[in-house]
Amino acid sequence: MTATTEHLEHAEHAQHAAHDPFDRRVAMTMAIVAALLACVTLASHREHTSTVLYAAQASDQWNYYQAKKNRQYLNESTGSLLPLIAKDPGNPQAGSQAAALREDLLTRAQRYKEESDAIEREARQLQAKGELAHHRADRFDLGELGVELALVLCSVAVLTKRSLYWYSGMSFGLLGLIMAISGFLVH
Repeated sequence: MTATTEHLEHAEHAQHAAHDPFDRRVAMTMAIVAALLACVTLASHREHTSTVLYAAQASDQWNYYQAKKNRQYLNESTGSLLPLIAKDPGNPQAGSQAAALREDLLTRAQRYKEESDAIEREARQLQAKGELAHHRADRFDLGELGVELALVLCSVAVLTKRSLYWYSGMSFGLLGLIMAISGFLVH
């Protein structure tokens, strides 16, 4: 066979394949699956970003909580020790000054305790939001896997001309889509 005849034969085969209804259906399915894959991947990446963001915010809150607790403990311990070390036998006002300072320290300690309790609640809420985002991301990841498998199986269907791969691909795609949608329903 000459090179020209070979080229004409390849062109004829390509033209025939372009009109094959099976290839057209599978190609259309692959286009839809690819668009779904892009959407599911985007949702997955956003949830992973949210997970990291909530973890960082929770960490910041726990650090703030620890700073408030340290101030509370410092004021409490100083207030407890003050009556013992502030006694000055030569100064009758030293006892009343120490009592006033002690009262101020214990008031501050109480304020730090209340503030740290509020900060702790916020840190726990951020941790809970992070866990929720993590669970949602897991669902989106599984959905993404299902849709990717659908794309691969549809590609195999085009190459082998077997509808079993096409139907299997659509099934995996549907399962992946259902899993991805369930990611939106996790509360």
